[in-house]
Amino acid sequence: DYPYVWQSETGKPLSNTIGYIAEGLFKDQADIEMSPSQDELGSTVMPGDIKYADVNGDGYVNDNDIVPIGATTRPNLVYGFGLSGQWKGIDINVLFQGSGKSTFCIDGPSVYPFENGDWGNILTDVVKSNRWILGENEDPNAKYPRLSYGGNSNNYRASTYWLRNGSYLRLKNLEIGYTIPKSLVNKMHLNNIRIYFMGTNLVTFSSFKLWDPELGSSNGQKY
Repeated sequence: DYPYVWQSETGKPLSNTIGYIAEGLFKDQADIEMSPSQDELGSTVMPGDIKYADVNGDGYVNDNDIVPIGATTRPNLVYGFGLSGQWKGIDINVLFQGSGKSTFCIDGPSVYPFENGDWGNILTDVVKSNRWILGENEDPNAKYPRLSYGGNSNNYRASTYWLRNGSYLRLKNLEIGYTIPKSLVNKMHLNNIRIYFMGTNLVTFSSFKLWDPELGSSNGQKY
């Protein structure tokens, strides 16, 4: 028996994404003082940190405020469709493949710059996109919170702030060929000659741009 109905897994799909509900970033110290306490999350919050919803209304943000926040990490929908045709020796084969109804939270040292101190790569998206910077860009709706050196247990939690859509549609295979006419091939003492071009994973349509959504990875560190 759980104290709150949203903590029960009964009736929910396997691998359901759970976490905190993010309400943007703390605007200033006054915003922190007027909001529910997040001290139990392990870090003293500062302007530019992620602000979470107090779901149960007890004045504190803790494990009791973790709720289902998205679909499952494994796709509920996997599909594909193809097309093939031939005309005057020219043939074409196209295969599209995709998945949908899935979400995941991004994490790890590439998403959280300097999580492990001076080790790790920093994504170009972190550097060039809208990021909270003290005295320069104090946007409470910034795409990335303030930078922290050596970790930030408040910001590095699964939440709607880091939730991403894992759906995609990909041009998996494209093959275009040309079969040389028999009259020419026979003169070369051959039965058949076909020249073709084949490409794999040529185009991917997805709202997620940091790495290949088909990886099923939360941090892109997967091959």
